[in-house]
Amino acid sequence: MMTDLIVSDSLKNRRQALKSQRRLKVWQSLWRISVLLGMVGGLFWLMSRPEWTIRDKSQITLSGNKFIPSGKLYGLLPLSYPQSIWQLSTQDLGEKMETIPPLARVEITRQLFPAQLNIAVQEKQPIAIAVSNEGKGFLDKEGNFIAQSFYEPIKPALKLPNSPKFLGYSPQYQKFWRKIYPLLQSSPVKISMIDGRSSTNLILVTEIGQVHLGADMNQLTKQIQTLARMKKLPSRIPSHRIAYIDLSNPASPSIQLKAAPKPSLLSNIKKP
Repeated sequence: MMTDLIVSDSLKNRRQALKSQRRLKVWQSLWRISVLLGMVGGLFWLMSRPEWTIRDKSQITLSGNKFIPSGKLYGLLPLSYPQSIWQLSTQDLGEKMETIPPLARVEITRQLFPAQLNIAVQEKQPIAIAVSNEGKGFLDKEGNFIAQSFYEPIKPALKLPNSPKFLGYSPQYQKFWRKIYPLLQSSPVKISMIDGRSSTNLILVTEIGQVHLGADMNQLTKQIQTLARMKKLPSRIPSHRIAYIDLSNPASPSIQLKAAPKPSLLSNIKKP
């Protein structure tokens, strides 16, 4: 009988100990939640403070822009004010800025003291003039068209390319441009203009005359190589007599001559 009482008291004490442990765990959990909520609330309070807000462009620094005026670039920023520096996604902002035609790469970092955004850009290098349905502009080596308006007002000390020129440029010529630009650089015959306004006949304006390439762009390398071999052509045929050089078949080039001027009737009158 005494043994039963001892066992009963032991079980009762164990239950009370377990209840105390449960209550302690509950209070510990509530304390952790309270601390966490306090920290979150404090964090939100800090994030909402005006010291962490981008209010205007004076809190944004730009670097790396050589061709685009800073005033123009500030106007192109896809950013509304005011903007919490904590809530601003620098990745999203950078990706949006990289869709601006003159920009190749954008890196953005936050500065906390004082609150500021630092934007470093890498521009596409304009290497040729282009005239398209969108108006006047420039091309980079990849054939990306950049409207001239992005560079206005043009910095006085800045020199944009004035040659070569591509008339009638459109996205369909991008692959062609990527192929012909290295050939332009290495060609011994200077090529100053490409005329792509006719889809059936691409025309080059060169130092030895106008060159017709036709519509088959797969022959481009052979055509430029054939043109290089014709560099001394003006020493055999005066430039003013050449209407155009036909390289639509580079294996069999031909030269279209201008009609010889007719003698003046006055030249047939004998002087007394």
